[in-house]
Amino acid sequence: MAVISTYSLKPFNEKIKDEELLHLLRRCLFGVGHKDLTFYKGKTLSQCLTALLTPSPTPPPAREELSDGVDLNPAIKVGGTWVHEAFENEEVNYRRKLMFRMWWTGLILNRDFSLTEKMTLFWHNHFVTETDVVKDSRYSYFYAAMLREHALGNFKKLIREGTTCPAMLVYLGGNTNFKSAPNENYGRELMELFTLGKGYGVQYTEDDVKAAARVLTGWHDDKEKSTGVFDPAQHETADKHFSSFFGNTVIRGRTGPDGANEADDLMDMIFSKKETARYVCRNIYRWFVYAHVDDRIENEIIHPLADIYIRNNFEIIPVLRILLGSEHFFDPVFRGCIVKSSADFLLGSTMEIGVTVYLAPDKTYTNLVDCHEPWLQYHLTCEDLAMRIGDPPSVSGWPAYYQAPKYHQWWINSASLSMRKKITDGLSTHDGLIFNGYSISFDFLNYAKQFQNPENRDGFIQQVTDLLFAVPPSKSLLDHLRGLLVSGMETDYYWEKAWKKLVEHPDDKETEEVLNARLRMFFAKLLSLPEYHMM
Repeated sequence: MAVISTYSLKPFNEKIKDEELLHLLRRCLFGVGHKDLTFYKGKTLSQCLTALLTPSPTPPPAREELSDGVDLNPAIKVGGTWVHEAFENEEVNYRRKLMFRMWWTGLILNRDFSLTEKMTLFWHNHFVTETDVVKDSRYSYFYAAMLREHALGNFKKLIREGTTCPAMLVYLGGNTNFKSAPNENYGRELMELFTLGKGYGVQYTEDDVKAAARVLTGWHDDKEKSTGVFDPAQHETADKHFSSFFGNTVIRGRTGPDGANEADDLMDMIFSKKETARYVCRNIYRWFVYAHVDDRIENEIIHPLADIYIRNNFEIIPVLRILLGSEHFFDPVFRGCIVKSSADFLLGSTMEIGVTVYLAPDKTYTNLVDCHEPWLQYHLTCEDLAMRIGDPPSVSGWPAYYQAPKYHQWWINSASLSMRKKITDGLSTHDGLIFNGYSISFDFLNYAKQFQNPENRDGFIQQVTDLLFAVPPSKSLLDHLRGLLVSGMETDYYWEKAWKKLVEHPDDKETEEVLNARLRMFFAKLLSLPEYHMM
């Protein structure tokens, strides 16, 4: 990567150019399509940030979707929600886990202009549970809904609520944390992964972990109510002593229902440390800007952001507004420096280009917005690309966000690159990919029509690469792409003539297929290029 030219959090110029707007949107949304550009173009940076930082509306809960003749629960009709129902049995729960994953993927595929979905995934990676470990589909739903509710909200409230949510109690053993045998698992991860982190002057002790575990004794999940509950009889009522790193804080032991309030004291103590704000800001920086944080970035970017976080009582919006609106964020060196995650690549390409969905074999057209079962197939395909939403590989999250020195390069290897190409090649064909009886393919012709003067080959290629590439393509690559568009045609005239003919005769299927064939070759190549894998 080239040398960073600015380490300033001062506001960037309000009048942002197209390439700067695209950089902002690529980092904040899953894919950038024509609809996004229409919405954001012409806005000042401040207006763009206001729109991005406006929370998305609360979606309806996960619904009963898979209706293949299996009797899940006669009381719940297909389309009704199951999240407040009884556990049922393992078979029903397994299917509802699939519906939960379908629901979450569908939220991303139907995102609006907010970065709510991107931040929900950020918190999922930061404050991890795994659906297959939690097991209860209802718990996983309420956990994901909690992440989304607090995605652009208060970090301290998120951690406090999440500490005693049923999914986390099951995932990290909080429901087996008794005064007679404290379970230190959550107390350790609370400090090491969720709040303080490691290194950078963090010096909590093993005894601090044990004391935190004793503070949280007595909590367990209630399967009937799908919530976390406190049992005073299982709570350690003695005082809990912490090390000099925490200023030798003593959390006073309490009896009866009041023992539950010790968790609030624990949060107050942990969040009083600047290291907590710095750790989270460091992770936000890696998510939105770049993976490697050197001493200068730590001192001139992370520490000031942490101070803003603390002054705003751990509300995330002020931090994101400063970072995403800063001179540092818009330094040209950061364009195209991050490998796209699997979600950015797969779900983002769908949001950028758009798809058509057919119900095979009779090819009845349906809409991805309303056609839910393909959402599950997108989820499973994302899993094939090593990003199973709802199930990060460990409590640390996905390696791309913590595993030095590779970081984001973890998304790319010979297997994943081959799989990415196989998926986009399939979506680029006439028949598309078959997903559980549905045929899904990129709608290249409709996408191309939305560019200005697509009949102008060179102008069209320039517009496409400006939109889909974070870095400009080389002249040799542009020449190759030009050749793909007019393959088999003697001159550019035939490309232009075909477009004009389609405008005059929009029902001309023969001309439409000529253009589609060229576009499929063109985009299949473009989507496999290294430039497209970067953002």
